[in-house]
Amino acid sequence: MHLTIPEDLDYTGVFDDIFEEYTTKHELTQVKTTNMGSLFRLTYDMTLRRPNCEKEMIDKLRCRNGNLEISVSAQETTVAEL
Repeated sequence: MHLTIPEDLDYTGVFDDIFEEYTTKHELTQVKTTNMGSLFRLTYDMTLRRPNCEKEMIDKLRCRNGNLEISVSAQETTVAEL
């Protein structure tokens, strides 16, 4: 998941309560400045508890990030053969 937030929003733990509700695990993996430093783009790896509640989670995130861009994509996983 990629979330864009304004630079004045402290991203440390700002979405933790939402992620606790909708994911079984989540990890902030990247922070990048955009728009000449006025925005942060956060990248999270996460596993959803219930994939059918994705829109509900996104709606709550949009309220918190000021309705800035949110991007969700499926991550391909593979099982290594022994």
